[in-house]
Amino acid sequence: MIDQELLVRSVTEAAVEVFSMMLDMEIQYNGLTADSLPADMGLIALVGITGDWGGSGVFCCPPSLASLICSRMLGSEPDPANTINDEVLDVVAEMTNMMIGNVKNGLEAATGPLAISVPTVIHGRNFHFRNTSGLQGVALAFTAEGENFEVRIALAPVAQQAASRSRIPILGLAHV
Repeated sequence: MIDQELLVRSVTEAAVEVFSMMLDMEIQYNGLTADSLPADMGLIALVGITGDWGGSGVFCCPPSLASLICSRMLGSEPDPANTINDEVLDVVAEMTNMMIGNVKNGLEAATGPLAISVPTVIHGRNFHFRNTSGLQGVALAFTAEGENFEVRIALAPVAQQAASRSRIPILGLAHV
């Protein structure tokens, strides 16, 4: 079974390892965070998780941190304009893939074998997101190089998810 302590430990260890090894960046864990408020401008990368447990892992950051992550991973100079281009999106997707992959590995002793999807990256203005209710999850706040970011994980047993979905009435499909 998964509890909040295991989720927090798995996410924190994965984030510290990826930022340290791949980006040569120290990060600070700032604790659990509430649901995100809409961002003026931001970037999120999502990775689906499947197996006997299913859900998603999400990395959220401002364009300035995404640009810095890209420059660190590629060994280039940071873009002062913090331009979000295909290169930045690809690097953030890969970094998220590594982080959520490490979280997945840390959880498999409790969940059994898991698999992850190809990352999806979304960026833009004035958006917010949330996970479906019923999933066990955590949203963790971090700081790197003075920039705030979040890593979120939300999971539940697939059998539990199917049972909750089957109770949702769909208009027009009521039995007479």
